[in-house]
Amino acid sequence: MNRLSALVVVLASCWLCAWKLYAASPEVEKARQHGARGRVTLRVTDSTGKPVEHAQLSLALFPSDSYGSADVREGQTDTNGCFGIEGTTVGDMTYTITKNDYYKTTEEYLFYRRGENCVQNDRWQPWNPTSTVVLKEHRNPVAMYAKEVDVRIPVRDQAIGFDLEKGDWVTPHGQGTLADLLIKYTAAYEGPQAFSKRIELSFSNPRDGVQAFALDRTSEFRSLYTAPEEGYTPILIDEQARTRTKILKRSEIAKDQYLVFRVRSVTNEEGRIVTANYGKIYSPNLLDPIIEYGRMGDTDRLMFTYYFNPTPNDRNMEFNPARNLFTNLPPVERVTEP
Repeated sequence: MNRLSALVVVLASCWLCAWKLYAASPEVEKARQHGARGRVTLRVTDSTGKPVEHAQLSLALFPSDSYGSADVREGQTDTNGCFGIEGTTVGDMTYTITKNDYYKTTEEYLFYRRGENCVQNDRWQPWNPTSTVVLKEHRNPVAMYAKEVDVRIPVRDQAIGFDLEKGDWVTPHGQGTLADLLIKYTAAYEGPQAFSKRIELSFSNPRDGVQAFALDRTSEFRSLYTAPEEGYTPILIDEQARTRTKILKRSEIAKDQYLVFRVRSVTNEEGRIVTANYGKIYSPNLLDPIIEYGRMGDTDRLMFTYYFNPTPNDRNMEFNPARNLFTNLPPVERVTEP
């Protein structure tokens, strides 16, 4: 066998393995088109693992590809935090769980798993597994400065201070007086598909800093309860660049992340923190400024949501929307989520 023939055999073998991996059995294909019976038990716990009884569930099974044909069910968890559901579906189920003094959870359960022969005798397999779902409890929601920010970046190539308590750039660019965040933006644009952008987030004090975490996409409360004591970096840089035909640099900040920050740090002679303030930032647009094109030229904008706990040394990240320390905000700047 020559080298070319050997290569063809290897490629064919790889293709066959891939086809076997992703090809569904006739039973699975039938279930995907016409539905199969499925059963699952949801076990609902709080963030510590304690079962949550009498939680309210609203569930929807989909016996066809049309979401208008959803089979909607409702019920409550038992004393063990469990609720079982059975019905016909083409492969998935969505559900929402609520209870007073808990944060709503919305999630999807997948009976169909690509590449697996997960149907036997018109039943999704495994039959009646137990799936644990976390319903985060209210702990200690507190008052914070919380704001939806949409601001123009006044200058490029220069670090500008942003005052979290004032919700504005520091003078002379705004009404702020204390530079909690320092934001430096550099950019060059030839058009929407050809540009370079670099943003640098830094801070005013030693031991100030920031770190990124994955958002909890299923819970109404998307962050940690408590900001970490350590792990903060004093500078965060994000860059993007591309030509019309090639991506040169990609953003390193994931779209499903948020930032926790420490600011206003005061240290003793040994460099240990005596006092500091903590908060969090949602929306990756803080590190991905938006360019708007208009008749008057380019306008760089930042859009993000932040929560600033003004109590020194309080690392609590749980915001009470009824106790926003910003008053008389316009509707577009109001924060309604914890």
